[in-house]
Amino acid sequence: MSALWQQVLATSALEWFGTLTGLLAVGLSVRQHRLAWPLFIACYAAYVWLSADAGLVAAAAMNAVFIVLSIEGWRSWKAGEDDESFRVRPGSTGVWVTAAAVWIGATAAISIVLLVSGRTEAPVLDATATAAGFVAQWLLTRKLVATWAFWLISDVAFMVLYGRAGYGLTVGLFAVFVGLALHGAYTWTRATQEAA
Repeated sequence: MSALWQQVLATSALEWFGTLTGLLAVGLSVRQHRLAWPLFIACYAAYVWLSADAGLVAAAAMNAVFIVLSIEGWRSWKAGEDDESFRVRPGSTGVWVTAAAVWIGATAAISIVLLVSGRTEAPVLDATATAAGFVAQWLLTRKLVATWAFWLISDVAFMVLYGRAGYGLTVGLFAVFVGLALHGAYTWTRATQEAA
């Protein structure tokens, strides 16, 4: 039996659940469908547990916060359905600068906390992925194209982290997320150009 097949068979039901709900949620968010949000909530709940189990303390905390942010995203996307001004937007230079500054500052702060606590396997990479994820989630709730750049950073870093922890299916999930983030960036950029 191949190592890949053995890993597939050893994958927990919770990891399968998190993977499938995550794929559906990102696919729906690329299409700007508000039903992405309850699927995000389910996915993030699964990954609170999986991240904690893998020793990724910051990732577990991030997923817990993402549940709250997803409730806000669901609310704002639902409220914006009848509001023509709530559509995908490119984001100003100020948005990009602010997002990058928040990401860098949050990465530094989370890294320090993780290094001092000694409770994670890769503190700086965990902090980098987590901070990029926070920024990406915030931008997603506001339908700003910049979300996809921060999802790319976060997804690539999480591929490395979960790979080190032995979560092969989750590495595959994040590889698909990279592709979906690229597709989302293309789709949302095109939507902003068509609306202009």
